[in-house]
Amino acid sequence: MLIDDFPPEILELIFIASHGMIHPYPIASTDAPLNLSQTCKRWRDVASGIPSLWSTLRVLANHATSEPPVIVVEHWMRLSGAFPLSLSLVCQRRAETAVDSGLPSSVSRVLELFLLNMYRWKDASFDFSQHTPPIDYPASLTEQGAPQLERLEIHPFSWSPLLGALPTPWLAEVVSSAPLLHTFTSHLGKFPRAFFAQIPWGQLTHLRLETRISELACLFILQSASNLVECHFLNVRYDFPEDIPAFDPLLPATLPHLTTLGIASQIGFERLFRHLVAPELQTLEIATRSTQMQWYHTQFMAFLRRSTCSITSLILRDLFISRLDAPQLRELLTHVSDSLTHLAITSDIPGTPVGIQNSLLRELAYRPTGLVLCPQLERLALHLGVSTTDGELGSMLESRWVGHRQAPGRIARLQAVDIVCATDTHPVDVRRLHALLAQGLEGKIRMLNEIQTADGSIRRRSFT
Repeated sequence: MLIDDFPPEILELIFIASHGMIHPYPIASTDAPLNLSQTCKRWRDVASGIPSLWSTLRVLANHATSEPPVIVVEHWMRLSGAFPLSLSLVCQRRAETAVDSGLPSSVSRVLELFLLNMYRWKDASFDFSQHTPPIDYPASLTEQGAPQLERLEIHPFSWSPLLGALPTPWLAEVVSSAPLLHTFTSHLGKFPRAFFAQIPWGQLTHLRLETRISELACLFILQSASNLVECHFLNVRYDFPEDIPAFDPLLPATLPHLTTLGIASQIGFERLFRHLVAPELQTLEIATRSTQMQWYHTQFMAFLRRSTCSITSLILRDLFISRLDAPQLRELLTHVSDSLTHLAITSDIPGTPVGIQNSLLRELAYRPTGLVLCPQLERLALHLGVSTTDGELGSMLESRWVGHRQAPGRIARLQAVDIVCATDTHPVDVRRLHALLAQGLEGKIRMLNEIQTADGSIRRRSFT
C-alpha cells in the first residue's frame, strides 16, 4: 500500500508516533511538525487536527521581528487546542538601527500570546539574558493562573544588577498560581524584586539556582523546601538581593528526600551545613573559587555524621585553595569510603594545585591485604599538581585494574577515569594510563598546557 492510500487514522497514528522525534522547540520549516503540514494538503489537514503535534514551541523574538513570525505563533496556539504546552521564549537584543514604530514590539506580542494560554503551560522557559522582559500586561491575561505548570526555567536580565531586579508582575503570578510546579531553574542574573517570596518552595522537588543568591536565602530555602530531591545553589554570595520572608536561620533544616546537593559558594559553607540533615543524600558537590573562604571541616563532618547518609558520588572543586588540607580530605574519604563509587577532585582554575599527594594515591591503591580506601570506586576524576610524583597515579590505577580481576569481591572494577595534569612532568603516568585505556578502561588524560588554535581546535602536547 502506498502512503497516499493510508487512511487518515493511520497517518494520525504515524504522526503521533513520530512526535517523540520532533525537535524539542521547532522553528525551521524543515522541522516537524511544520514539514508534515507542508508536504501536501492531505497531510496538512491530518496534522492540523492533532493538537499534541503543536504543543511545543520555541520563539526567538526582538523588538522588530520574531522567528517564527507572530502570525505563525498565533496559528500554532490555535492548532494546539486545549493540549498542555511546552513553550520557550528567547528575548533577543534590540538592533541599534531599529526604528520605534509606536506599535507593540514582536517580543511583547509573543509574550502576550503565551500569557493568554498560561492556563495550559506545562513546561515554560524564558531567556531574558540579552534584554529586559516586557513588564506591563493587564491582569486579565493571567487571571486563570498556571494550574498545569510543572517546570519553569528563567534566565533573568543580567547586564546590570539594578535592571536585573526589575519587578515582573506576570512572572510572580505564574509561580504563585502553579500548584503542580515541581522543577525550577534560574540562570545567571538576579531574581526580579518580590519574585523570591512568591516561589512555592515547599512543593519543589528539583531546584537549580545559578542566579546570585545570598547565604540567608539558601538557609530559608533549605528550611522551606522539605520535598526537595535535587538541589543546586551554584552562586552563593554575601549580598541580600531577595525579599526573604521572616524566618529563624538557626532552626534545623531536614530534607528527608534529598539525594543530590550541589553548592558553589564565594563565602563558605559553615552556616549552610550547621543545621542541615539529609539522610538520603547520595550525590554531593562542593565548589568555590574564593581564596578568602574558610573550610569549616568540623561542622561539615558533623553534618555527614548527623545525616547518616551513604554518599556514592563526591565532587570537590577548588576546595584546596579554601584550605581543605590532606588530613581533612583523608578523614572525609574514610567516612564515605564504603559507599563511594564516583570521586572527582578537580579545579576550574588552570594551574591551580588541588592538594592531591602521594599518600592519598597510595591509600587508594589496591593491595591483597589490609584496608583499601574507597574499594567500590568505579569512576575517578583527578587534577594532578606538583605534589604528586610521576608514576604514583599510574601505579594506583594499575593496582585497582588488576586487583579487580584477582579479587572482584574486594574491589570494584574501575570503569572510567578523567585525569588532568597541571604540568608536563607525568610522562610515566601518561604511558601507564594509555596502556590501561588500550585494555578497556574508559576515559582520558589531558594537559593544562593545551593550546587553542585560531580555528578553535585543540592542539595537545603528547608524550612519547
